[in-house]
Amino acid sequence: MGKKSIYEFWLSQGDEKIRLPILPSSIDISSPSHNETVYIPKFGDVTSLQKAGAKTFTFSSYFPRIATTSLAEMRPTLISKPWNYIEAIERWRESGLPCRFIVTRTPINYAVSIESFDHNEEGGAIGDLNYSLSLQEYTFIKAKKIDTKKKSKPTSTTGKRPDEKAATKPKTYKVKSGDALWSIAKALYKDSNQWTKIWNANKAMLIKRDARNIRQPGQWIYAGQVLTIP
Repeated sequence: MGKKSIYEFWLSQGDEKIRLPILPSSIDISSPSHNETVYIPKFGDVTSLQKAGAKTFTFSSYFPRIATTSLAEMRPTLISKPWNYIEAIERWRESGLPCRFIVTRTPINYAVSIESFDHNEEGGAIGDLNYSLSLQEYTFIKAKKIDTKKKSKPTSTTGKRPDEKAATKPKTYKVKSGDALWSIAKALYKDSNQWTKIWNANKAMLIKRDARNIRQPGQWIYAGQVLTIP
């Protein structure tokens, strides 16, 4: 029996998760530069350094017709038939919502958009579906509302302004099946990038429950856990 790979490729959206059954032979990661160069007389070309663009992840593999050992080890709730993978990924692409892309034992854990998804079936391997996938890092933008209406200051019956009450936030959150720290942060803070606040507040408990959180912070959470929400 061959040695089990330490790497796993996962895609998820909401409560749906896919573990890609056959590891790609390679993955291309690119991050474009948006530097600008202008010519200034007597100085020559002058370059203005800009922040790097969103990362792009590109790889190819196939969905096998016959289940492999790695497929048999997957949880029964996960899909395994080739066309089921195709239908799920195409549905996610059309949803207009980002997905989560994770490669275990690596720093790759990003919200992504599905930029391209091509697939075909070759004559020599009937039933196997080849595919190539291109994912781009997704940035959540928090829109700021501007209130143009002037609000009158409330007064009490004594004519004094009452003390303003601070907005209350949940103090704890009970993890449900399919939850991830980034999705909990999006629901509570309207900003998935705030997941690190929840991680820092619960780090000791999460690591004690599953030591894999040391290498992959916050990835391993379980239904029923009660998280402290700062």
